[in-house]
Amino acid sequence: MSIRHHLNKTAYCLLALTALALAACGGKGGTRTERRQLAAGIEPVRALLEPLARGRFDVVCVMDRSTDPENFEPSVSRRMAADASAAFFMTGALPFETTLAEALPDSVSRVRLLDAVEPVYGTHDDCGHAHHTHDGAMPDPHIWTSARNARRMVAAMAAELQRLDPAAADIYASRRDSLTALLDSLDASVAATLAEAPARTFVVWHPALSYAARDYGLQQVALGAEGKDFSAPAMRRAIERARTAGARVMFVQRGSDTGRTRSVCDAAGLRPVELDLLSPDLETELKTIARELARP
Repeated sequence: MSIRHHLNKTAYCLLALTALALAACGGKGGTRTERRQLAAGIEPVRALLEPLARGRFDVVCVMDRSTDPENFEPSVSRRMAADASAAFFMTGALPFETTLAEALPDSVSRVRLLDAVEPVYGTHDDCGHAHHTHDGAMPDPHIWTSARNARRMVAAMAAELQRLDPAAADIYASRRDSLTALLDSLDASVAATLAEAPARTFVVWHPALSYAARDYGLQQVALGAEGKDFSAPAMRRAIERARTAGARVMFVQRGSDTGRTRSVCDAAGLRPVELDLLSPDLETELKTIARELARP
C-alpha cells in the first residue's frame, strides 16, 4: 500500500469519526435537520434529480464537471458526502461510480440508472461500432445524452424518492410528470430540427453521442474508443467513411485539444462544434447538436 493511499485512508477514517460524533450530538445546539441528502455521480444526473427532490432532500454531486469521468477518483470529502446520503444515483457504467458504490454503507441505496434505459453496446471496444446486444461488450456509459433516456431516468429517480419518502409520493409524481413534459417537448423540438438535416452523419473523437445517434437516426463516426485514439490507418478509414456519408460536422468536447481537431477538420472538410457533454443543461447541448447538423 502506498504512503499516499495510507494517508488518504487515515484521513478519511478520522473525518468519518468526526462526522459520526457530530451526528450523535445533533450538530450545533444539539438540533437535527429534518431534510436528508442524496448523492449523484455526475452533474447531468444531479440536474435531473434536483428538481424532483428540492425542499425534501439536498443533492450533492460527487464528480466535478471539469474532470474526465472515466479517470475520476472522488476525494475524501466527496466519499463522505456519499456515505451520508440516503441514496446514490449513478449511471451504473462509470468506473468511479462502481468503486464508490461497493464501498458505501448498507444504509445508502444504490440507484443504477443504466437499468432504466435500453443500453447501447460496443461503442467503447476496439472497433467502436454500436449494437444493441450484449455479446460480452461494455454498455456505453453516456446514457444522459438523450432526452428519451432522460425521461426514463427521471421515472426511476421519482420511484426511488417515493420509496424513501412515501409521505410525499404525490409531490414526486407531480414533479416527475412536469419534468417529463419538458423532456417530451425537447425531444420533439430536436427531432423536428433534425428532419431538415442535409446529412445525418457526424464525427467525434470518442463515441459520447451514441444514444442521441440511436434515438434520432444519426450515424456517429468515432476516431477512437476506450479513451484512446485509433491507429493512423484506422483513423483514415473512419474519416473516409464519414466523408463518403457526407459528414459536415465534428463535435468536440469543450476545452479539448483544438490543434489536432483543426487538423482532422481541415483534412476531412468538417466544421468543428464544441459541446459540453457534462453540462447540467441537456436542452442546450441537444439543441446545439440538432441546429448544427441542420445547417445548410
